[in-house]
Amino acid sequence: MRMLLALTSLVLVSGWLPATQLKTTRVAVHARSGVYLQVPAPTDDFTEDLLDALAAEEKPFNSYQPPDVDLSQMDVDIPPRRDYVAAMDIEAAREKYRLHENDSGSAQVQVAVLSARIAYMTKHMQENKKDYSSLRGLTAMVTRRRKLLEYLLKTDRASFDKLTSELGIRTTQLLKPKLGGARGRR
Repeated sequence: MRMLLALTSLVLVSGWLPATQLKTTRVAVHARSGVYLQVPAPTDDFTEDLLDALAAEEKPFNSYQPPDVDLSQMDVDIPPRRDYVAAMDIEAAREKYRLHENDSGSAQVQVAVLSARIAYMTKHMQENKKDYSSLRGLTAMVTRRRKLLEYLLKTDRASFDKLTSELGIRTTQLLKPKLGGARGRR
């Protein structure tokens, strides 16, 4: 029905056929180019079945209902998505390293969360080597974790040692004495 309406409005606007001849003719000739166009005359060609279906307010014909399948009896092992596993790892790190019940921002928690995110992004970068935007984010996360570890090293050496050993973070560069002045971390 929409197509018929669109076609008739297109015919009327473009000048293919005067509006008075629309109901009676099936062929239209364009005034300038002489091109023939088939214009269906508007008819009421609803079938009785369609009218009965509309009157009964049945479900639409295209509604899909999945079959009832008992998934507990199937031997299909679907692995969880990698981003879901990463989110669960981050939540587990928050729970493990928090200092009190509402702790989500202490340096230990931030280092643990960043370590989980870095592990996820490292796997992503191994598969997508040309993803330079993610590489930039990964570098920023590594830098932020390094700065937090330096802060922990200065303030709480015991928690620094515990955290780096449990998370498997290499500390050789962090434990070297820094050069002062313009040479920075070299």
